[in-house]
Amino acid sequence: MFSPAPLRMSMILSCGALLAGCAAPDVEPFADATVELRRAITESGAVTAEAMVTAARTLPSGSGADDAKEFVAIWEDRIKLVDVLVDYSDALAGIAAASAGSQRTAQGLGDSIMRLADLVPGTGAAVADGVQLGEILLRTGIQVKANRDLEEAVGSAHLALAKVAGYLVEDLNDLGILYLKASQDMEVALDDEYGRREERRAALLARRAKLRDAIIAAPNDVNVAHVRQIEELVARMEPEHQEYLQRRSTLLQDRTTTLQMFNKAKAGVRVWVRAHEELRLAMEQNRRPNVRLILSTAQEIREAVDRIRNP
Repeated sequence: MFSPAPLRMSMILSCGALLAGCAAPDVEPFADATVELRRAITESGAVTAEAMVTAARTLPSGSGADDAKEFVAIWEDRIKLVDVLVDYSDALAGIAAASAGSQRTAQGLGDSIMRLADLVPGTGAAVADGVQLGEILLRTGIQVKANRDLEEAVGSAHLALAKVAGYLVEDLNDLGILYLKASQDMEVALDDEYGRREERRAALLARRAKLRDAIIAAPNDVNVAHVRQIEELVARMEPEHQEYLQRRSTLLQDRTTTLQMFNKAKAGVRVWVRAHEELRLAMEQNRRPNVRLILSTAQEIREAVDRIRNP
């Protein structure tokens, strides 16, 4: 995976010396929060893939394995959109630290945005309606470079980055749907695996209930013997029945937690967009940006990951 450190160093070196007497805006918290969000979203995809692969192995003939492989392949491509946000925020922090308030910093940020076009995946929501997100980033980079200072550059970059985030939300939604379909397929396969024995058990229980009613109405030794035979059969079937109930319960619980996790991931991206929109004002006022919502959402995603890995 792309490491942001070299990009930050290159941005710093390209921007030159600090302006005399000019304080650098503190963008580092925003960059750090973006990294935390990326880590949480990455872990959410990894744990989902792990759960799908594990569940597929427990089903007859490896049912669900194809869905798991498809999810992994798509996820590895889609996570590049998160990298775009990370590398932008990291470049921004590096440029701000190197030189605050100059047009040269805006040019450096524009260059970094243009380079981000290479990270955009070639499939998924990022190319919806034939619009290449890479082209949007390239055009935005040119516009950003025309700004007079870094604050204006951040404002010019916002619409394109909001577009990146929007595509990411759409992709996360599509991946959630793919996971849901796979989970439902696994549920059907699980029901098929145990279905015949569960039907037989249900029929025995229904027969036992009728015999008990008959015994209450008119005591009969033959019916009593039949009830005892049925109860013995049901008792022998109980371990497998409990196994089925446990596996089904785990599958449904994981489904609920995973879908909640995807919703949290989408919420995290939207929170990031709002934080970036507020970032320009924070830079103008030379104060730290408010990133608490990004960090808290990332924490909620990681907690959901932990619940799945340690039920």
